[in-house]
Amino acid sequence: MSKLNLDGLLSNQPLFRHISPFELEGLKKEVVKIELDKGLSLFQKGDTADGCFILVYGLVKLAIPSPSGSDKIIELIRPGQCFGEAMLFLDETYPFYAQALEACLLIRLPKNALFKVLDQSPSIARQMMTGLSYRLLGFIRSVERQSSHNAMQRVVDYLVQLARSQDSSDIRLDLKKNVVASLLNLTPETFSRMLHHLSELGLITVSASRIHIYSLDALHDYPSNHHDGDSTTSTKSRTTSRSLVHSG
Repeated sequence: MSKLNLDGLLSNQPLFRHISPFELEGLKKEVVKIELDKGLSLFQKGDTADGCFILVYGLVKLAIPSPSGSDKIIELIRPGQCFGEAMLFLDETYPFYAQALEACLLIRLPKNALFKVLDQSPSIARQMMTGLSYRLLGFIRSVERQSSHNAMQRVVDYLVQLARSQDSSDIRLDLKKNVVASLLNLTPETFSRMLHHLSELGLITVSASRIHIYSLDALHDYPSNHHDGDSTTSTKSRTTSRSLVHSG
């Protein structure tokens, strides 16, 4: 990689946007560029954490492996985000694995080089603390949603947020449905069932990775107006129970 490209990659990252020329000169001698094809792993759970990473482009999932094969995705890393730094401060191994969901370019910062920059630059240290704080807040909100919202509420919230971020009622799922399901702490079957139920109600139509929302307000209000909308299974169970009582 040329000197110009490396300088640009580092200085354009949010973490190093205010880095001094002197600090940049020292840092670029230590960092390593990593290109990762789709489907390849960056590291595995239990590997020694001897560096952190900044994603330049692409998409990376951080997940905890499961013996059943339905790995739990804990976070999706998007361009500009740094990850793996918390384990450096704690001298812990990686508690998750990192895998490329798209072709990726990453910058790896060795532990010693990162600590040196943080010692030299309070602004970079504050920026890293801000990033860690935002991610902690995100985890707390995610746990809150999963503990207080039923399956339908989580699916509806996700679709509404996606529509708002894409500024359109015709939204595109930029992630595979099994990935979305894992992020929402649902099984792929439950996620598909929720989409099908919303389709039957005339709130959305689904065509492959495209979803059309007929009324964003109606979709947003549906879970609060239908507390039993968690799943069609619960409705069918109650119907079956009533039938058995009457037949008895």
